[in-house]
Amino acid sequence: FLRLFDADENSIYHKTNLYYPFSGRREWQLAAWILHSGLSMEKINSFLALEMIGDLPLSFHSARELRGRAESLPSGPCWKSQVIPTSHPTKSLAVLYWWDPLECIVTIFNHPLFHNCIDYTPRKHRSSLGYTYTDWMTGDHAWEMQSALPHGATLLSTILSSDKTCIT
Repeated sequence: FLRLFDADENSIYHKTNLYYPFSGRREWQLAAWILHSGLSMEKINSFLALEMIGDLPLSFHSARELRGRAESLPSGPCWKSQVIPTSHPTKSLAVLYWWDPLECIVTIFNHPLFHNCIDYTPRKHRSSLGYTYTDWMTGDHAWEMQSALPHGATLLSTILSSDKTCIT
């Protein structure tokens, strides 16, 4: 998956600036606020033309430049939907909305913030008292599953759904 990240034409910039195409976190926060504000392109141009805003070292100076930078950002998974047939009449259709779990995993693997944070190597921690179990990847079952995989393959544990119950 990381090959896809490195193949992105902007990956060289993301390695040194996680907020690229914006200059940094503060500019990204301002851009996100403007883009989510519901302001028209004309109002955004008026805002960016304010003397106080003009004094900021922004990498965009018009709504068109801001929109262009935002559109160059990689997109995440797309919502999918399916009408669920019911055996009883309802006031409105029952619709199931979801994200494809594999698309979500690919998005996470390609995100530069998580580049060195994903743990997919089972391991055993030994101490004078025996084994220490700290998470699923240190458990016997993960070790046994990894041992059964072909050379070069690895486990990737994923929680596909959660009811916000703490599992640690």
